[in-house]
Amino acid sequence: METKNFKSIAEILYCRGEIEANKVAITFLQSKDKKEEITYGELSNRAKAIAKQLKQKLSFGDRALLLYPPGLEYISTFFGCLYAGVIPVPAYPPDSRNTERLLMIIKDSEAKYALSTSPVIEYVNSLVGKNISNDNRKEGMDCLNNIGWIATDLIDSSSTIVYDTNELTPNDIVFLQYTSGSTGNPKGVILNNENLLDNLEVARESFGFYPDTYMVSWLPPYHDMGLIGGILQPLYSGIGLTSMAPMTFLKNPFIWLEEISKRKEKGGVISGAPDFAYQLCTRKITDDKLELLDLSNWKVAFSGAEPVRENTLIDFNEKFKASNFKPESFFPVYGLAEATLLVSSGKTQVNPKIISVDKEVLKDQIVKVLDKDNNDESLSFVSCGTKEDGHEIRIVDPETLTLSDDLTIGEIWIKSPSVAVGYWGKEDLTEEMFHAFVKDTGEGPFFRTGDLGFMIDENLYISGRHKDLIIIRGKNYYPQDIEHTVQKTHESLRPGCGSAFAIENEDGEALIVVQEVKREFRRKVDVDEVTNAICMAVSKEYQVQVKDVVLIEPSSFPKTTSGKLQRLASKDMYLKNNLQPVKATLVC
Repeated sequence: METKNFKSIAEILYCRGEIEANKVAITFLQSKDKKEEITYGELSNRAKAIAKQLKQKLSFGDRALLLYPPGLEYISTFFGCLYAGVIPVPAYPPDSRNTERLLMIIKDSEAKYALSTSPVIEYVNSLVGKNISNDNRKEGMDCLNNIGWIATDLIDSSSTIVYDTNELTPNDIVFLQYTSGSTGNPKGVILNNENLLDNLEVARESFGFYPDTYMVSWLPPYHDMGLIGGILQPLYSGIGLTSMAPMTFLKNPFIWLEEISKRKEKGGVISGAPDFAYQLCTRKITDDKLELLDLSNWKVAFSGAEPVRENTLIDFNEKFKASNFKPESFFPVYGLAEATLLVSSGKTQVNPKIISVDKEVLKDQIVKVLDKDNNDESLSFVSCGTKEDGHEIRIVDPETLTLSDDLTIGEIWIKSPSVAVGYWGKEDLTEEMFHAFVKDTGEGPFFRTGDLGFMIDENLYISGRHKDLIIIRGKNYYPQDIEHTVQKTHESLRPGCGSAFAIENEDGEALIVVQEVKREFRRKVDVDEVTNAICMAVSKEYQVQVKDVVLIEPSSFPKTTSGKLQRLASKDMYLKNNLQPVKATLVC
């Protein structure tokens, strides 16, 4: 079925439900040995039943919070909202810790109802009257109790539902994608049908989502890469999908690779994740299980949402070559919610392009490419590919708003039909971020991503976030580089769970390191030994002194709901003395 001429993703599901009614759309893996399936016909019919009920309480354009565990009911309700003309607002199901975030989303979106399953609603009701010490969380809990609730799992769709879906236009809003950002304050990205369909089409061409391919995804379905890339893309492209909850993967990473190994479609399997997932597989999957996997059919192993590290690619390939994994399957990408999802990507079945740059010169925002032999003086960068068709990328000085010189780091600005309408209810911020013009050329409007990077031979390389940049004595340092160095210094330190940032003191800017300890070391780590090792490693690598190191309890580092580090939040916790150290820290 050709999808280019459709006006909405809801229309595509409706037609697949009519034309390909008996084709399995999604297989959801509840556990290693338990799964459930839904056909296009069943999915469309379920969405019609939900839409029919929603229309009785909500009007066209009303917002509804989606608070579901990962699964088929969540996906059915998402499309039920689209069929009814209701704007879905996906978010994590409530617990006692995330009610503050949900409060902000409810207030910002002005959602009238929350949709979920009856067990989730029963859980929320069980929290009523319980003592919650945090005032903001308590206010969030009160707000959840006062909003209207609909348990969609109680809606019957056993018979064929007769329901006329709304006639949607390209400018109609599909959903609000709330991003956490580095401060934890969610912003609702407004995505319309034009944005979504444009991005789905460029991704289909770039990744090769063709009828003989298959998708496997465990990515969180509440965020851009999991919802758009992991659910809507397979449906748009008409290919099969095996989905599972993120926790299923985190508990046992082998299940992800095992599902990929099982699929033997002629065109291959498309599946991917952030960099940390490949690291986790490398560390956690034992050698005796490698012979149980055949990854030769993994056509596209995309990596995005966080920096793509050369060492991760090397380590993963080295380990899983015994399982027939091919290094040319790695497919680095760059994207963000404000661009719907995808901004740039590599080429399929081609080894990722990796360069080495002079790390001393890089402190002055200058890129000097070195030979690979100069490892002690260089940093490696993995290309996130080239821009998608019909998209534009500019590298701009974030202070002067003029084009950056060649081989100079600047802010990444993008322009394309995929770029969102703006932020819900935030006109001033929308104007600032989505309607930027390059001063010296007059080009625009562009969206300012806030990400720093550079381009060589049309390849895009990401160096960090503008607001996270550490400046000490006039030199620029990228926190992710320092964090990577820190986490390699000792076996007790948990990868991907720490931050480096600068604070003002009497001598100017001072470097602070906050780092989680692995759970198995929390009661036996030698804080003095580890702290000294961190200070020495950072000093040797970057010629800068660490002012303070705080080793904190496992799972206590602040992250967004999609798992990204919140460096500014960790800095705020440090300044307010709200971190959870494993014991007293040593000042270097």
